[in-house]
Amino acid sequence: MDEQITALPARALGTFREVTVFLQVAPWSGNPFVRERPDCPIRTRTFGEKGGGMVTYLIVEYRRLVEIINVVWCV
Repeated sequence: MDEQITALPARALGTFREVTVFLQVAPWSGNPFVRERPDCPIRTRTFGEKGGGMVTYLIVEYRRLVEIINVVWCV
């Protein structure tokens, strides 16, 4: 996953950092990975210009932890 973050273009790094802070503060406000399961702890959140990036993450509630699973940049 570190390779995915390293591969982000310079213009995406600032907004990616903002998303990581957001995940620490309000992780449940992301979109459920499986729409049919709104309580699913795997969530997604877009970031960047025109929503060109997406981060997929897992919320481990009992450990108060958010684990980033995947980072994609499409623009």
